[in-house]
Amino acid sequence: METLESRFTLGVVIPVPEPHREALRAWRREFGGLETEEIAPHITLVSGSYLDSWERAAAQVRQVASETSCFLVQLGAARTFRPASEVVYLPLLTGSQECWALHRALLSEALHDESDFPYHPHLTIAQNAPAQNLDAAQSTLDQVDLSFEVQTIQLFDTRSGQWSLSEEIALG
Repeated sequence: METLESRFTLGVVIPVPEPHREALRAWRREFGGLETEEIAPHITLVSGSYLDSWERAAAQVRQVASETSCFLVQLGAARTFRPASEVVYLPLLTGSQECWALHRALLSEALHDESDFPYHPHLTIAQNAPAQNLDAAQSTLDQVDLSFEVQTIQLFDTRSGQWSLSEEIALG
């Protein structure tokens, strides 16, 4: 039987490399406020839980990464999930199919997705910020066109009580 003690939280994300990381971080700070300050820009693949064995869950992530080739992500003009969710994000113009494939491959006995929303590959700029910040983000970032090659994924965990980077794992 599953107990609260045997359930842990993890996240698997695509990190955004430089030079785009700092630009995205500045936009997140400007429009999302201090809440986004500590969180590096990323595209979430899985945010969920694993049962009993961290090593089993991490092994699943490593295996999926080893079977995945590097791919290109192109981020486009800001969009919003409003009114369903107070979020402004950058959509993936390219790379969304690869993110979907990674998302599906990561889910297994060892990993469970626990998002309140269906999976939708994106990069969050502002979340739960004042409406004027969300509006400003959407109008200011209406010409975004950033591309980068995805070469790694990152595995985060909450075993220490807060989100911590556990591993950066090369694709392929």
